[in-house]
Amino acid sequence: MTTEELKKHLLDYIKPSYPNIHIDVIDKEDSTRHIYFTEEKFKLLYPQQRFHYLIHKIPNDFYDNYISGTTWYELAPGEEPGNLDYHDSATIESIKEMILEILKNKTCFVKDLDNLFLTNQAVCHGDFRHSKKLLTDFEFTEKEQFDIFHVLMSEGGYCDCEILYNAFKDSGYANKYWSERNK
Repeated sequence: MTTEELKKHLLDYIKPSYPNIHIDVIDKEDSTRHIYFTEEKFKLLYPQQRFHYLIHKIPNDFYDNYISGTTWYELAPGEEPGNLDYHDSATIESIKEMILEILKNKTCFVKDLDNLFLTNQAVCHGDFRHSKKLLTDFEFTEKEQFDIFHVLMSEGGYCDCEILYNAFKDSGYANKYWSERNK
C-alpha cells in the first residue's frame, strides 16, 4: 500500500473522532515506515493515551495487514518525537504496587474521584482533568503525577472514568458501571 493510500485509509478511520488530525506517512531509506499523527487535542494527553485512543479507531485486520510493523508518533502541534516521554514496563512494574496502595489507602483519591462520578459532579472527557485536580489538591508534583498516570494506564485507566472501572474495580462507580453494562 502506498503512503498516500495508507494516509487516506487512516484518515477515514480517525477523522470522525479527530476531525482536525493531520497524518503523515513517510517511508525511510532503511525501509521502515513512520506514521505521524498530529492533533491539537493531544496537548492534554500523555503519549500512551494518544496511542490508546488512535489504535481503537483502526480495525484490527487493517492494523495487522498494513501498519503493525510501522513506527508511530502521536504529537501535539509543535512537539517533536524525541521530546515524548514514556515509562518503560520495568519502571511501571517497580512502582505499581506502591502507587496503587497510596492512591487507594493513603489518600482519599479513589474515594473522592468515585464520589465525583457517583454524584454526577463530574463527566468524563477522555482525559485526566478530574484526577489531575485531585492529585494537585493532594500536593502531588507533576513528576509524581507522571508516575501515577503511567501506572494507572498500565491498569487500563486511560481517563478519569476508566481509572475507576479498570484500575479500582471495587469502587462504587465501577460497580454501578459494570452492573448496568451486564443488564
